[in-house]
Amino acid sequence: MSEVGTSGDGAQGRGGPPSPYDAVAALEQLLLRLQRSSGASRVAVWVHEASTGVAVPFRQVRAGEPVGQVPAADRVPLSLDRSPVLSAVIGERRTLNMTLDDAPQSLADEAGSYGVRSAHGEPLLVGDEVVGALIIEPAAAASASQLRHATPRLALALRAAWTRRSEQRRLAQAEVLLGLIERAALARSMDQLLSSACEQLAALGEVHRACVFLLEDGVLVPRMASYADGRRGPDDWTPLCQAPEPLRLADEVLRTGRPLSADRDSSLLTGWWVDAFGMASALAVPLGRSPQLSGVLTLDSPSIQPFSEDVRRLAAAAGAHLGGVIEQARATESRAASLRTARAVRQLLVDGASVTGVAEAAEVLATVLRGLAGTERSAAFLLDDAGRLAEVRHVGWSAENVGVVRDRLVGRDVADVRLWRLTARDRRPVFVPDAVASDLLDADLVQALALSSYVSVPLLSGDRLHGIVVTGSSSGTGEWSPALRQAVEQVVLEGALVVQNAELRAVEQLRVQQLALEAHNDPLTGLANRRRFTEELERTVYATPARSCAVLMIDLDRFKEVNDSFGHSVGDELLRLVGPRLEEPLGPADLLARMGGDEFAVLLPDADAERAQQVADRLGAALRAAFVLDGMSLHVDASIGIAVCPDHGRDRSLLLARADTAMYSAKRARDGSQVWTPDGATDPRDRLQTLEELRGALDSDQLVPHYQPQLDLRSGQVTGVEALVRWAHPERGLLAPDTFLGLAEQAGLMRRLALRVLERSLRDLQGWRAAGHDLSVAVNLSVSNLADVALPDQVAMLLEATGVPAAALTLEITEDVLMADAARSSQVLAGLRALGVRLSIDDYGTGYSSLTYLRALPVHELKLDRSFVGQLTSDVRSAAIVRSTLQLGRDLGMTIVVEGVEDAAALAVLREWRCDVAQGYHVARPMAAEDVLDWLAARLPTPAAPLPG
Repeated sequence: MSEVGTSGDGAQGRGGPPSPYDAVAALEQLLLRLQRSSGASRVAVWVHEASTGVAVPFRQVRAGEPVGQVPAADRVPLSLDRSPVLSAVIGERRTLNMTLDDAPQSLADEAGSYGVRSAHGEPLLVGDEVVGALIIEPAAAASASQLRHATPRLALALRAAWTRRSEQRRLAQAEVLLGLIERAALARSMDQLLSSACEQLAALGEVHRACVFLLEDGVLVPRMASYADGRRGPDDWTPLCQAPEPLRLADEVLRTGRPLSADRDSSLLTGWWVDAFGMASALAVPLGRSPQLSGVLTLDSPSIQPFSEDVRRLAAAAGAHLGGVIEQARATESRAASLRTARAVRQLLVDGASVTGVAEAAEVLATVLRGLAGTERSAAFLLDDAGRLAEVRHVGWSAENVGVVRDRLVGRDVADVRLWRLTARDRRPVFVPDAVASDLLDADLVQALALSSYVSVPLLSGDRLHGIVVTGSSSGTGEWSPALRQAVEQVVLEGALVVQNAELRAVEQLRVQQLALEAHNDPLTGLANRRRFTEELERTVYATPARSCAVLMIDLDRFKEVNDSFGHSVGDELLRLVGPRLEEPLGPADLLARMGGDEFAVLLPDADAERAQQVADRLGAALRAAFVLDGMSLHVDASIGIAVCPDHGRDRSLLLARADTAMYSAKRARDGSQVWTPDGATDPRDRLQTLEELRGALDSDQLVPHYQPQLDLRSGQVTGVEALVRWAHPERGLLAPDTFLGLAEQAGLMRRLALRVLERSLRDLQGWRAAGHDLSVAVNLSVSNLADVALPDQVAMLLEATGVPAAALTLEITEDVLMADAARSSQVLAGLRALGVRLSIDDYGTGYSSLTYLRALPVHELKLDRSFVGQLTSDVRSAAIVRSTLQLGRDLGMTIVVEGVEDAAALAVLREWRCDVAQGYHVARPMAAEDVLDWLAARLPTPAAPLPG
């Protein structure tokens, strides 16, 4: 019969005289002499381990061959209860002489299984202890007289040799354990450490394979398998990581904290582990020391065999030491993984901070994942709204691979590809260590893409799936350690934020681009719009060296009658035809713009008042010819106001205001055009008289506010009014503000005028609130008011005197007024806000429209200029501007008030778009203070009780 030998314990100087210290060589010499003197074909000795009940083959000699070990293929230790021959010789201490013809069936079967027809077995005893067995083939070669002399010496030599061998094994085991500790310090990864340890333990333990199961989240997870011959290819160890069921033997060792062995006849070693993984017998020991266990180490064999005391001792010691090494390696790996993850996240956030749109963010994520996982290539598969692959962004892919993806995948539904479907469903990374063995991608596609391992991660923005990012390699297999898996998952979470921010930036950029596109052109006429005109005017006014220029404001007379009589479509067509007529008299350097509604403006660079008047005359003449619309002839006149720089000021807003004032003067005078004069009249000699009358008006309460109601679109209730100053002139009647405000500003009367209007408005408001109407009032401030650091104290005194709550007062400031002295304005506004007064930006969109001051100044409300509302229901671009401003207000937490609402259609659109407040003729025209209560009574139910203040 065949026996198993051991490795690493051969005698020195084999073939020569034995050293007195070489017990193994002495044993081999005795065996050689016995074989030669007996003429046996084979002589072998087995060692008996009383503690384990195992017989371990030790040495053999065959005829014509030197003494040595049994071939590796035959190295199978035997348990006495599984070997009738050894059980009889060692267990029963019987001399056994048998042949196949006359031996008991059990003995004959065992001998026959090894190809032995005849053998002699002799127990080897030292005193009363059976130290082993001597086997001689064939039985006829055994001589009783020879054995009487040889067996005592063989028994002593066997015990000495086995003792020596055990000492050597202990040294070897100590070296293995020391090596584990040394390799832990040098290992680049946990997998490298475990692979090396398993390979050495499998070889030293004389078993087929060593496996490691690590404890992760309270569950044993198969992590590594290495073979005694060094194999660790995908076919050898990947199945371990994909085991469909737990190993009961390992679970039991984890539960008890004690080493256990089992074979396939045991309930601890069954199912897939026997049938597919090939475990016939296994020894399992805990990794670490109880109760702090890291996992379980197993040594196994494809055939049933017992585990010797040496192997058990080695496994137990290795498990105890390896557990500590694993914990150290885990800590090191965790620190390295944390650092690697932090660097990857930092790179993701830095690179992702500047990208715009999902596609660019996906490419950044693909690049970061490639670096984090150490893979060769990445790709981002982007989906359209229907869930089909619409675009692919590649990182590190060849042109051939890109072509395959484009031909095979673009246009396919996410549900058609199992990998995509799984990733989309779970919204978590899918790790595939072996792409060939996996069925998540078609085999031919895997081959075409040259992927051997990969990970697929979802490209998320909130709950929305934008696509899938895949990173992988073309060679080897991806082990995807737990630390790396966690790192990938962390990067994916951060990636979702990067994608979301990139998406928001794309939306914002699109909106900015759209606004920029629309910002400088009127959508109806194609002319320059108000913004472009004011920008060009500003460049001209503030040019170096200084330049002169003229501004002409043009208003079509009776245009409202055209709209009311023929409809807005005819009115719009008329405006489109007016543009080319107005361009005819202008030169190439002149600029014509539509300012909104039926207002146009012309900028004449390097022009004086004389040339401006000439151009105004030509413009009026160009409009006199009839316009033909839908077969109808329409005649249109225009009123033109002229302001000249530097004669009438060197400020953009001032020139526009004065040209506008002159235009209204021309409209009242019905004489076509007028040049601005300080009092709004054509005769400068009237200026002093008008100024004196204005001073008297301030003293005699001729300057009175009229109030235009503001409608809260959420509740449908009127919640406030705007105070609009009027001059109740005793001779000229009720004068509009454009006839005297410019003069008041020049004369330094605006600060006093504004405070007078504020005081009157607060007293009127107090009366309405006492009548039970929960109203607020909005009052305009001038540049001189904002330059007065005492303004907050003055407002506080007026609020206290009238008893009006600060929250019921809104102070309106135009953008130009804000920016006249931004530093001082900020100081004054901060003081006003501290009182609790609400602050509003009036005519928003016609001045700087800067997001910087919106962020920096304490503003509660934006009041969108009326020029944006005129085309709200008929022009897509105008609607886009209004809608974008409403969204901006919501994003900034500000109230949006829209002026110039003059029809029900515009009001309905604003209500649908969740505008806060509407103001305009469709709601109500401005009215005197004494008419407000009657108007409210006709519109609202009478309140039950007065309100405080």
